[in-house]
Amino acid sequence: MNVPSGIPAPDGPRPPATVVVVDDHTLFRNGLEALIARWDDFVVVGGAGSGAEGVRLARQLRPDLVLMDVRMDGMNGVEATKRICAENREVRVVMLTMSSLGEDLLQALRVGAYGFLSKDEPADRLHDYLRGVMRGETALSSAAADMVLAELRLGGGRRPTDRTLPTLTQREHDVLRLLVEGLSNEEIARDLRLSEATVKKYLGTVMAKLHLKNRVQLAVHAVRRGVVD
Repeated sequence: MNVPSGIPAPDGPRPPATVVVVDDHTLFRNGLEALIARWDDFVVVGGAGSGAEGVRLARQLRPDLVLMDVRMDGMNGVEATKRICAENREVRVVMLTMSSLGEDLLQALRVGAYGFLSKDEPADRLHDYLRGVMRGETALSSAAADMVLAELRLGGGRRPTDRTLPTLTQREHDVLRLLVEGLSNEEIARDLRLSEATVKKYLGTVMAKLHLKNRVQLAVHAVRRGVVD
């Protein structure tokens, strides 16, 4: 079955984004596929019941988007995501989770995941998140965000920084780095000898430049880019 890619043609409307769903619970996977089939801007091109099968399908079909369960027997979702992203830098993998550990989520971000969504997200919110992913935004449900930020504040997300976020000034980069380390606006202001209003303005500017919506998305984006010391 030949399905057009979700990348827009030079002229004309954007074709639907192609999706592969990877989850070892057949009923959930089939239900998610049926839900996506109701949307005009996405089309399911494959479904897999294991991480290894998901890697094979992603290699074969080269979808625009992969929805990946975190916890599976055999090859788990993090390892499958690592392999998929290593083979195809254009694919966007979103993890689906119910009760994963923050370190699992951070590890998936490190290997290329675009974010995490709870399996009990309302259908309309899931649709909005996935539309955002196709625009380059990070998808992060509130439950997953809490786990990610908790892990960051415990130091689990720390690794050497590359200090190279495109389009950001050095001061914006400094503010973002301190945000990722778990500092409040007041603490960032004190550390950088700025006013809280100035810190808030910097964060707003960074969100606009990186096309992100909130502090959590900023923190996750920074982890994926290696900003944390």
